[in-house]
Amino acid sequence: MSIVFVSLIDCSKEIETPTPSESRTFSKYGFSFTYSEDFRIWETGMLEEKANDNSGLVQALVENEEVKIFQVGWIKSLPYDLEEDFLEYFLKLIEKDEEMVSFERGQLEETTKAGHKMLYQYYATIDTEGNRAYGIVGILYCDRSQKIFTLMTMNNTISARQDVLEDFQHYLGSFACH
Repeated sequence: MSIVFVSLIDCSKEIETPTPSESRTFSKYGFSFTYSEDFRIWETGMLEEKANDNSGLVQALVENEEVKIFQVGWIKSLPYDLEEDFLEYFLKLIEKDEEMVSFERGQLEETTKAGHKMLYQYYATIDTEGNRAYGIVGILYCDRSQKIFTLMTMNNTISARQDVLEDFQHYLGSFACH
C-alpha cells in the first residue's frame, strides 16, 4: 500500500523512532500529542524549509502494509474566520495526490476542542492499487498560541465512518495547544 499523504511532505527528516512497548509524547512548537510505539515522527517546514514556531508539519505514521497517520500542521496567525478555507485547502492537497483514483468527502461538521471551535470533515480514498483508506481533517484556532492547527488522520485498517471518528477522537483527545 502506498502512503497517500506522505508524498506531500519531505519525510527525509526523521527526528525520533520510539522504542517498542513505549508510548511517547511529542511536545514542541506550542502543542503536544501522544502516539504509540509503532509510530515514527517526521517534521518539516510548511512556509519555510524547516518547522519552527511560525509554521510546520509534524506527522506520526506507521509505514508498513498498514497506513496509519496522524498529522498536525500549524500557522501562526491572528484570529479570523477562514477555518473553512484552510480545511478546503488541506482536503484538496490530499485529493490531488497522483496515486489517488477516488476521493469522497463527507459532510462538514463542527465541534469544540478545549473551548476552541473546530471544523472537521470525513474523507475516503482509493489509491491506484485499489486500497481504501478513511480519514478526517480538522481545523481549529488556538488563541493561547495564536495558531491555526490542522489535524489529520488516515487509516486503512478501519472500514467505516464511525471507526475513523473513533480513531480521530483518540488523537484529538491527546492533542493540546500551549
